[in-house]
Amino acid sequence: MVADASAYAVLGLDPGADAASIEQAYKRLIKEYHPDRFGGDSSRAAEITGAYRELRAQRNLRDPLELNQDEIGPRRPGRAWLLVALLLAIAAIALLLTQGPLSPALQDYGWPRSAPTRAIGHPGVTLRADPMDQPLYEAQIGSATGQAFRLSRTRDEMTLAKVSRDCHRSLRNGPSLSQLDRCAAFDAAVIKLQDRDPLRDQGPFSEIAVTGRIRAGASALSDDPVAIDGRIERIRRRVGEALALTATEAR
Repeated sequence: MVADASAYAVLGLDPGADAASIEQAYKRLIKEYHPDRFGGDSSRAAEITGAYRELRAQRNLRDPLELNQDEIGPRRPGRAWLLVALLLAIAAIALLLTQGPLSPALQDYGWPRSAPTRAIGHPGVTLRADPMDQPLYEAQIGSATGQAFRLSRTRDEMTLAKVSRDCHRSLRNGPSLSQLDRCAAFDAAVIKLQDRDPLRDQGPFSEIAVTGRIRAGASALSDDPVAIDGRIERIRRRVGEALALTATEAR
């Protein structure tokens, strides 16, 4: 059963998650950490694959990775470069039509205008705004941090896990930045309050499990992993500041 919980945690899932959730979590994580991808991590990918095999094997499936060999197997040489070149050419043409000298004339004939942008960083440099860049919901973060502080003092692991599970269920059912901030803040506060050892950590509040379920919830709001991680880090810093202030006031 311990091995069970550990395998679920590696995939960022709660113990007892159904087969569809396991499949989705595996595909998402292996695409992110596959060693053939830029920034991939072979040891993390092996850990993810091992957990996936274990959970699928427990369901007595004939071949645990039967549906996923194309994702974890060696890449075969092919004509992928032709597809990449074609996509780049299409993107260049689209950019020329929407941003180049022909843009005003095309817009007169109903050609769609480019999406609005906002300046970020240096003057003259514009990037498309991402929902993750919006201001944090301070009230939600403060409320969730306080709730985690009160519950952690009771050392009731079951209640802590239930609150987190219910929070993320609400996030999945109705994705919003305010709910994302609340769930991320609660989980981050529990980790800090329990002073967990990341090298031997397991269970629903391990670093891997928490990061996995927060990213899964945030993916419904943004497809930019860098922006998602940036918001998560901002929330964690804010939680740390709030807990430090709480500890000072409690003395």
